[in-house]
Amino acid sequence: MHELDHILAAALNLAESAAGLSAQAWHSDLAVTYKSDGSSLTEADLSIETMWRERIRQQFPSHGILGEEYGFETGRSAFTWVLDPIDGTRQFGTGLLNFASLISVCRDESPVLGIIDMPVPGARYVAAEGKGTVFSGRLVRSSGRRELDEAVISLANPDSFRGDSASGYRQLLSTGRLRVFDGGAPAYGGLSRGLIDICLNGDDLDAYDICALCPVVQEAGGVISDWKGRPLTLTSSGAIVACASPELHSVVLDQLLLPV
Repeated sequence: MHELDHILAAALNLAESAAGLSAQAWHSDLAVTYKSDGSSLTEADLSIETMWRERIRQQFPSHGILGEEYGFETGRSAFTWVLDPIDGTRQFGTGLLNFASLISVCRDESPVLGIIDMPVPGARYVAAEGKGTVFSGRLVRSSGRRELDEAVISLANPDSFRGDSASGYRQLLSTGRLRVFDGGAPAYGGLSRGLIDICLNGDDLDAYDICALCPVVQEAGGVISDWKGRPLTLTSSGAIVACASPELHSVVLDQLLLPV
């Protein structure tokens, strides 16, 4: 088995093992606490990441691990796992559905594998380098849309656009055919299926929020970058944008730089 195939099989097992835990927790009486930065935290965040780390260490002892809850473990190989057990804990902890478990693997800091797993309602986007993006057992593609005026746009929580990024948010707030809000990681899955044409997030992202999204978007024919058009990597943080085609991405990047 090719090395990336072996890693992908392990990643799918991780997603499957976490799905039941997070779905069960969502249906139960959730106890939400708060970190020092004000973000939400539940026991599911901690228990899932702990389980994932133990399994990765057992199967891939030379690989690095970066997770939201327990930080960075340096590896001895080119591969680093990037984990967010519950991306969208704010939504998860309030009984909303737009949360996901994110699993990514970077090779030499570039994301080559990404899973966006939505245990409620039981949907999963899977992408790996050269293999396309798979949803519900079928290959999916972005819409390929090029025209901004016709685009369906997903805009993140308005509170995430701070300082200079606020003007870029306002630019996209007044264009497109349709706008949806605070879709989180599932919105990037929607882009890979051709349902959304633009996804915009503000300054509050870290690598564990970002890396899994990249293969899902790119393997479906979309483009994803920071707001200056730079590729996203293991060391990326801050505002990102994804689009259904290179042409639309170029137009949107120009819009983000315009003064309001």
